[in-house]
Amino acid sequence: MRKVLIVLVPLLLIAALAGAGVWLSQREEPATAAGTLVDQQVDGLLVGRSTDVRVPWGRLQVTTTEPVDTVEGDDGTLEGSFIGIQVELRDTEDSVPVDRLPDASFLDPVFSVVADDEAWELPALSGWADGAEVEPGARRQYVAVPQDAEEVTVTMEYDGVTQTIDAATADVTIGDAAPLYDAPFPAPGGPCGDQLWSTGASAVDDAVSGCFVRSAATRPYVAGLGWAPEDSRWLVVTVVPGAPTAFEGRRGTYEVPASGVETSYGLGFEEPVEVYAANDLLPDSAEPDPLDPQVVVFEVPADRGPGQLDIRSRLTGELQDGRRTRTARALVVQGAFV
Repeated sequence: MRKVLIVLVPLLLIAALAGAGVWLSQREEPATAAGTLVDQQVDGLLVGRSTDVRVPWGRLQVTTTEPVDTVEGDDGTLEGSFIGIQVELRDTEDSVPVDRLPDASFLDPVFSVVADDEAWELPALSGWADGAEVEPGARRQYVAVPQDAEEVTVTMEYDGVTQTIDAATADVTIGDAAPLYDAPFPAPGGPCGDQLWSTGASAVDDAVSGCFVRSAATRPYVAGLGWAPEDSRWLVVTVVPGAPTAFEGRRGTYEVPASGVETSYGLGFEEPVEVYAANDLLPDSAEPDPLDPQVVVFEVPADRGPGQLDIRSRLTGELQDGRRTRTARALVVQGAFV
């Protein structure tokens, strides 16, 4: 009998352990479904590979982690295969304040993770743009991906143009966003050239025009206009057109009221696509610029060289001749290289 017990006890232990293993395996949580999103507070650096990508209003640093097995969510620990993505605003100096129309807002980039052929949008990585303002800071989100995914990328789409980041190498494919990386700094301006008057009109010494260009920049994107057409750029010029307050005519000196000035612009034979007051871009709490600079936007070839901006002021002046008010019209043109 003792021999039987000696033989049975090990067998029973083995069976019990085997049964416990089966029971435990049945209780294991299944892997978190691909596409499950887990928001996390940013509490410092995220360990991973980082790269910079550009949007029209600045530069974002994107960091992606190696795949991790567990992530802490609101309801506890989640198991599976997760990629962490953190986006941080690094710089807004590339953004020119006039690179938008007065009623236009900056847009948010849309981030997604693509595993093989399946994509999941990451809404927690949005929220940068608020009207004409850009919020600083960093945002982080994890997404579950298939454990056997052969290729994982992070995409960033801005107003229809997509850039792609390889999650394993952080290499960026910038595609049609390439002009953002080549955009030059705004060129400093200068005074306009000599005045050219229409026949019968001439300048009055103490009523000369204070015309000058503040800056000029070629941009691939202007909020409200969108991306420039292929092989083109937006030329954004900020100019103080000035205007003579009087001119000499055949009968004497004609005074020009503020309502008697109509200014238009040309670049060679091209007319602008938009003209607006820089003051219209200011918040309500800001003091307007008394010089009333104007923003003039042209569509130009991507490989353009310097050209002449023509500032054309059509003047309607008044001359008091006894009891009679005489009016006369004149045209004055000034040029500036941009």
